[in-house]
Amino acid sequence: MIKNRYTKAAACAVLAVSMIFTGCGKKEGTKTADKKAETTKTIRLERGDITANSYVIKVGNAGVQYSEVLNYCYLLKNQYESSFGSELWKYKIDDKTTIGDKAKKEIVSTLTQLKLIGVNAAKQGVTLDNDEQDQALQDAQKLIKKASKADRKKYELNVNSVKELFEDNILANKMFYVATDDADTNVTDDEAKQIKISYIELITKGTDKNGRKVNMNAAGKAKTYKRMKEMLKEAKKADNFSDYAAVNTESRQSEVTIGKDTKLLDKEAVDAAFSLKKGKMSNVIGGKNGYYIIYCENDNDEDATYARKEAIIEERQTKMFKEKYSKWLSESSVDISNKFWDVFKL
Repeated sequence: MIKNRYTKAAACAVLAVSMIFTGCGKKEGTKTADKKAETTKTIRLERGDITANSYVIKVGNAGVQYSEVLNYCYLLKNQYESSFGSELWKYKIDDKTTIGDKAKKEIVSTLTQLKLIGVNAAKQGVTLDNDEQDQALQDAQKLIKKASKADRKKYELNVNSVKELFEDNILANKMFYVATDDADTNVTDDEAKQIKISYIELITKGTDKNGRKVNMNAAGKAKTYKRMKEMLKEAKKADNFSDYAAVNTESRQSEVTIGKDTKLLDKEAVDAAFSLKKGKMSNVIGGKNGYYIIYCENDNDEDATYARKEAIIEERQTKMFKEKYSKWLSESSVDISNKFWDVFKL
């Protein structure tokens, strides 16, 4: 139980560091970003003892002070320790790595990304408007108000520093959309179409809903096919196919909304599903991993289709942004103080 609890925490805490402030963790340039770019020439990485004002990371012409790192540590700990406890960071992901080790690297990665995005936002003249700056200030004030006196001291929390962190994230989010403005947003209905089905699957290769491993030979498959033919007769007589499927399927679920690109079912089953009209049932469908009987609940789920269109556009934008970010990174240098890792603790 404890292991599963911490494993879930690891997935959340490590992967969500860059989403602490905003939905996608990317944003757009601001006057603050311009100011930081202007002061770059004076930035020198700390080679001696690390203090709150020491520059510990340098990204192109932007620097990260140790106080900023501590601010992020507080935000991460504040978000997850209430649910998983302070021992979370000591939990081992493998023999050599704890969740804390991984989280520290993710914090550094996030700060690096934000600074690099900010530098490029400044180059493109992307800035925050007054409303966005006001929102950052309000959010910072709320966070400082909730923080204890001890935490404010330990993590170098003050309204101005936290406000800058929020601004960096708002800016990155804004920059995401600026950088992907020319992404292809044309998604056809056929490409995004989603349908809702109920289905029965008898597994010939894979893992069933009870965790049982299955890998049938030809004789086993023949026996299963015969069994499925009998089930087809029963399914046609059932008052409610969905209820019948829930009881008899070997898959972990019996009712799903899918698109043509789904991996939940074998391709043969997906093709058969999309050929059905609402209220119609398939014959026995043979696939690579099992046999299926499919009933079409809705041959055009409009809400799900719309949501899938939005998701496809977001996937294209994300791909484009990653490509542009990789280019920015290749054109910049990232340096970290040698002393930094010795003192950096969650």
